[in-house]
Amino acid sequence: MIGNDSILKEIGEGGAITFDKIIATPEQMPALKALARVLGPKGLMPNVKSGTLVKQHELMDTLKQSKQGLVEFRVNDSAFIMNKIGKRAFDDAALLDNLTAFMEAIAKKKPESVKGKYFQKALIKTSMGPPLKLNLSPFSHLTMSQ
Repeated sequence: MIGNDSILKEIGEGGAITFDKIIATPEQMPALKALARVLGPKGLMPNVKSGTLVKQHELMDTLKQSKQGLVEFRVNDSAFIMNKIGKRAFDDAALLDNLTAFMEAIAKKKPESVKGKYFQKALIKTSMGPPLKLNLSPFSHLTMSQ
């Protein structure tokens, strides 16, 4: 959905958030800063690092990439990659598709200098549940050494 003042008003009044991401330009930030207390804790406040705060001329390209399923992930200091692959409402097939797309995106970013086994270990967990070890054999073909 493309936002306007009525959507911002809904968020401000009742905290109604019916979307997963906000992509904004610097000109829109003053209106969004008023909603920082609602958007910030949910990780929805646009910023340059996450690629959600873009210049006006980059907006359409960013929206197109996002709608096509852009996979975003970051590596922490301990070399762990953490990312959401779905929500509770997703069925098993959708979660598996998202996991496969995520693993393919990581494999595409593999540096050429890295040889051998790229995926060492993977865990999957719910927000509040214990982690479960993931079988990586279906993904071994993604990072075969040359």
